[in-house]
Amino acid sequence: MQTFKRLAIAAAAASAFAVPAAHAEGMEFHGYLRTGTGTTSEGGNQQCFGLGGAAQSKYRLGNECETYGEAALKLPFGKSDGAWANYNLMLALQNGDESDYSSVKSDSFNIANRQNFFQAGGFFPRGALEDASIWIGKRYYNRHDVHITDYYYWNNSGQGFGLDDVKAGPVKLAFSFHQNGGPGNAANTIVPKRYAARVYDIDVNPNGKLEAELVFLKGDTAGTGSTGKGTMLMVEHTQNGLLGGFNKLALIYGNKLGGVPWAPTYAGGAATDETPGNQVQIVDQLYFDLKGTGWSGMATFVYAKFDCCDFNGNWGGGGSDKKWTSIGIRPQYNFNQNFSLAFEAGYDQIKKGGQGTAKLAKLTVAPQVALSGGFWARPVFRAFATYAKWNDRAQSTIDGETGATVIDRSQIAKGVFGDKTKGMTYGVQVEAWW
Repeated sequence: MQTFKRLAIAAAAASAFAVPAAHAEGMEFHGYLRTGTGTTSEGGNQQCFGLGGAAQSKYRLGNECETYGEAALKLPFGKSDGAWANYNLMLALQNGDESDYSSVKSDSFNIANRQNFFQAGGFFPRGALEDASIWIGKRYYNRHDVHITDYYYWNNSGQGFGLDDVKAGPVKLAFSFHQNGGPGNAANTIVPKRYAARVYDIDVNPNGKLEAELVFLKGDTAGTGSTGKGTMLMVEHTQNGLLGGFNKLALIYGNKLGGVPWAPTYAGGAATDETPGNQVQIVDQLYFDLKGTGWSGMATFVYAKFDCCDFNGNWGGGGSDKKWTSIGIRPQYNFNQNFSLAFEAGYDQIKKGGQGTAKLAKLTVAPQVALSGGFWARPVFRAFATYAKWNDRAQSTIDGETGATVIDRSQIAKGVFGDKTKGMTYGVQVEAWW
């Protein structure tokens, strides 16, 4: 018996030493935070302006009412000259009640899991797979956004696994699988699943690259429920060196379960075999940095057409098409490395058939201080004043849609402006990433 115990202890010790050690000295800590406070021309707390529904973004400057942060850790394993792995964890932190003590129990402070995955590489010989990496878990994956509106027009994030950075001549390939929902679902639960293939780093012109991703969506169930399927495609051209910055032009198409009322792929894959329809989007963004002038900034344009849903983006609201148009710009002038003045003008509208058009325009002026100069300098400390104006259709009932509204008044400043069609907010904010 004693001999057996000694052998067991020795085996356990050998197993422990066989496990590659995590290298604390290589650990990385990243994060993001935006927080602030303000009020309105009517009093009360700061309020924000956005159409909602099919318009799944808003112009951000002086128009973010929440405290939101992300804290991310990256822990490396293995050797720098051989097989390697890293563990990635990201938690989101969000305040609701800005009191001295915000409790998770009272839902005044929330913690959410955003990323929790392992990634590894260095396993493969020289050739197509020499730079390839595998990953398993929940992660941000192939996210594309317009910074000034926080609009993620393509976002294939979620639980899954994949293979990235496969060489195919002058380009690279990636393959991934994702599914919504966790284990232990009932037999009749329908689980949306996504199968994606991506090609990128395609040189098409001087300083210009092309990227494309195709996603097949399918409902899956162990029961007898009916399931649907659909596809989504994004093609994006990036032109670097334009006006000192870059321009990104993306075309997005989705059909059937890919015809969701906005573009992130994780929102697709409806649970039934209904056919929502199609979506087509054109998204353009220009970042400019005019060297020697002090001016930098970003401009964007979005045109989207949906025939999947009602005016508010809810499933099953057939009928005429919904069209969302958005255009805006945020120029910034740096007086020196620390002081700048930012302006942001944005306009959104949603139109459905002959039922009128909901319109919203906002203008913000924000003096800023930062540790360095330029549009991307963070952390940045701002004071802001925001003026917004919207039309009656942006808060009136649409006939024939069971009382649905183009936009619930609660989304335009939570009703503090009553029946007015304009309002103003002002306050301070800090935004940082690291």
